Amino acid sequence: MRDYIFHQALSRDSAFVFPKLRRLFRSWVAKKKLKRLEQLDDYMLNDIGLTRDDLRYVTRLPYDVDPIEEMTRLRDARMRKGIRSR
Repeated sequence: MRDYIFHQALSRDSAFVFPKLRRLFRSWVAKKKLKRLEQLDDYMLNDIGLTRDDLRYVTRLPYDVDPIEEMTRLRDARMRKGIRSR
């Protein structure tokens, strides 16, 4: 499945004339949307499985890294760790 997703992402990028520029723009838009989450209080962020540190971390990532994907990875890792510790 992972190979399929990777191949799908590569083929999607190759369909555009400037794939790197498209990736940078999508990352910039995603970071703008994530900055709006900073307005939520800590209890709301906890409900969706995020922390304020997660938001700060992903907004400081380089623009060629997908911040939404990285945030999802962080949240999933925290949830797996929390489930194992019970």
